[in-house]
Amino acid sequence: MPTADTPYKEATGRRVRASEPLHGDIVEHLEDEAQLLDEDDLMGWIQLLAEDLVYRAPIRCFTERGSGSPFDEEAAHFEENAMTIFLKVMRLTQTSSAWAENPASRTRRIVSNVRVHETDVDGEYRVDSSILLLRSRYDDTHYDLLSGRRVDCLRRADSGFRLASRTIYFDQTALGVSNLAVYL
Repeated sequence: MPTADTPYKEATGRRVRASEPLHGDIVEHLEDEAQLLDEDDLMGWIQLLAEDLVYRAPIRCFTERGSGSPFDEEAAHFEENAMTIFLKVMRLTQTSSAWAENPASRTRRIVSNVRVHETDVDGEYRVDSSILLLRSRYDDTHYDLLSGRRVDCLRRADSGFRLASRTIYFDQTALGVSNLAVYL
């Protein structure tokens, strides 16, 4: 499964141009995924996940320019798989004990700058995108903002695409949010 060591590692496969139908299909998939998450349809969202999913966000380090990767690949804000996500979604949707998201956050995910590359595995694509998450809670007039770059591996399936891996490279070193109980 293709992954990126850092967000700056270039994709090596043929770029799928924006004018190609496949690119449009992938962008539509990302828009549909964002809508599911924004509408708090977590049960619908987990249907888009591959069984071997790796979902992670390495911690950004403060490094001087040119001194290596700005991300610690050993430490992460989160590192999950399909089973841990499934269990969390079940807890969020089927119990009353998920206090971090009760009531649910109001969110808006803006996905842009989508670049698609073929990989060396037939039917798998590396998808780089920018993500901006706006989140409000309770009656607070303040928004939490999270921005970053996502590097995904999407796998073609009979019913569309499945998310096989997602690495989120946050722009901030310190995220400045009270909890990170939403998916990006």
